[in-house]
Amino acid sequence: MYTADKIKINMRDERTETSVYHPFVSIIIPVYNDGVGIQETLLSLFKQNYPMDRFEIIVVDNNSTDNTRASILDMVSAFAGNMLVETEKKIGSYAARNKGVHVAIGEIFAFIDSDMIVGPDWLSRGVDRMTRGEVDYGGCCIQVYSREKKPTLWEKYQIALGFPVKTYMEIDGYAPTACFFVRRKVIDRAGKFDDRLFSGGDVEFGTRVRDKGFNMSFDPDNLMYHPARKSFQALLKKQKRVTLGQIKLRRLFPERFKKNGIKDIVIFCIQCFPIVSPGILLKLSGSRAGFFPLFMGFYILRLYTNYLKVIHKSVF
Repeated sequence: MYTADKIKINMRDERTETSVYHPFVSIIIPVYNDGVGIQETLLSLFKQNYPMDRFEIIVVDNNSTDNTRASILDMVSAFAGNMLVETEKKIGSYAARNKGVHVAIGEIFAFIDSDMIVGPDWLSRGVDRMTRGEVDYGGCCIQVYSREKKPTLWEKYQIALGFPVKTYMEIDGYAPTACFFVRRKVIDRAGKFDDRLFSGGDVEFGTRVRDKGFNMSFDPDNLMYHPARKSFQALLKKQKRVTLGQIKLRRLFPERFKKNGIKDIVIFCIQCFPIVSPGILLKLSGSRAGFFPLFMGFYILRLYTNYLKVIHKSVF
């Protein structure tokens, strides 16, 4: 029976004598009300081909209200390596990640979300990229997939659009917190995540790291797999979180995330019209029967974004 708030499996040494030095890595996973997802993630992490005594898995339960913690504890005995289970009562994935950073002992931190899975070479590839290329902050490639044999229309939509992590890093200067490695020295110098944010904290942290001149790199060959959201309601929920995160970024950091005046108004106006290629929608829907609901869903998401901007007085 596990009663302690912190569970420690095996002793974690800073270094061990090996013929080839493997930096100690802390894998940090925030989770909230996702017992099934965290188990899938942990199972994939248990199969890593990186030396087991050279990494730790830190699961931070963000004060879940369901059976998530029990699901995590069910997995503890299945792993012979180093594993910590922490609790962060302050709601927000960035607060949970900061808790993980606080207790971690790794030279390198690897961040992954609780519903994602990775191949057995994910950790070794990520560390190799960091060490051989002298990379300080390294992003991975995310592939969206469906858990179902027949994906829903909305899953197909997300699979087709994917996560353009390469574009995020090259243009915007960040990788999503679900898919990057970062050296401890970076966080020591640039600071942790801003836990006032519920979305957009990856943007704020990444651009802060970039502006301090750290070496950032994207690895297209190190794949991570993210399940698609099954329903349109789930997409609406995500759209709200992302849009409100963007608004808060501008309000908290007006000097870094500046309003663009005319450009913002132009974008707002474009979003009011259902401008999208019919060819793209037909390709995504796979049939003419799926065209109209996908078209309307796409348009509603755009209108919903504008609605949120209006009620929060952040059109420009």
